[in-house]
Amino acid sequence: MQTIALTRVEPLADAFARPIRYLRVSVTDKCNLRCVYCMPEAGLPWLRREEIFSYEEIARVVEAAASIGVC
Repeated sequence: MQTIALTRVEPLADAFARPIRYLRVSVTDKCNLRCVYCMPEAGLPWLRREEIFSYEEIARVVEAAASIGVC
């Protein structure tokens, strides 16, 4: 697997200029906990396999985030 290295001049921040220090990763869209921040009461349609990241793609995103200080 190829390692991704990113270089940033300024800290990673959201649209409100708050620093982003952590990464939360969901490895499935099949969760049934219905947390209010990600699953409305009415539900959402399930995604096709081709529409979601593979485990290898998730690992690459996590590696890239870690390389710029997000943990």
